Amino acid sequence: MAIVGMAGTTETGAIDPLDALADVACEANCHFHVDAAWGGASLMSARHRHRLAGIERADSIVIDAHKQLYVPMGAGVVLFRQPTWTAEIRQHANYIVREGSKDLGCHTLEGSRGAASVMLYTNLRLLGRRGYARLIDLSIDNARYFASLIERQRDFELVTAPQLCILTYRYVPERVREALTNGPVSLQLAIQDALDALTVSIQEMQRDAGRSFVSRTRITSERWQGRAIVVFRVVLANPTTTRAMLDDILAEQRMLASVSSRLSDLMALTSG
Repeated sequence: MAIVGMAGTTETGAIDPLDALADVACEANCHFHVDAAWGGASLMSARHRHRLAGIERADSIVIDAHKQLYVPMGAGVVLFRQPTWTAEIRQHANYIVREGSKDLGCHTLEGSRGAASVMLYTNLRLLGRRGYARLIDLSIDNARYFASLIERQRDFELVTAPQLCILTYRYVPERVREALTNGPVSLQLAIQDALDALTVSIQEMQRDAGRSFVSRTRITSERWQGRAIVVFRVVLANPTTTRAMLDDILAEQRMLASVSSRLSDLMALTSG
């Protein structure tokens, strides 16, 4: 029925090979949809739009304006190659959006809704393509800096490198990392469980302290044989974020790890 390509996943910002998927859709003579809810706005950037090569071949595209287009929650855009395709999704009622009316609500699942498009229109008028490009370029630059900073630390592990402005990582003491690499499978499994608990502990303490905030999620790690692990998830979309702030986040997480009882549990596994 359709092939869906991802242009920026929510958890890691990963981008599918859209051109290759478009080739498959063409061969199969089926609809090609691109979920660009996260990454679609990157097309504004001359430096990064190449990452979405092939998106121009999509039959339909969805972009969430409340992500990289910087408007409040609930603003989404769907684009169709053929505008008449909107007729495939249509609903009517006797009291509203009657048959033959021009109310666009008949083409949405929500029916009547607030004019969220006004917020997007305003941002496009105020910021324009150049303004959005500066925001997107800065967010990706910050993500790359933070990723390189994490990789330079002996007690942090970069889990997914940023393609857009999202990355994931976790705190892994050097001794623990050696045991994960060289220890028996039973020990590795126990360490992964303890690392999950430590990551949750650090994230909750950092949130409660209120000085800074990093979210967390659970993702499948190719490095660790497809195991689902708990990681810190960072979205660097705020243009006022400085590199000093990013340095401080790691320093705070390191400090919180040192006072977490979960660290003691983890280190006890490698004490032998």
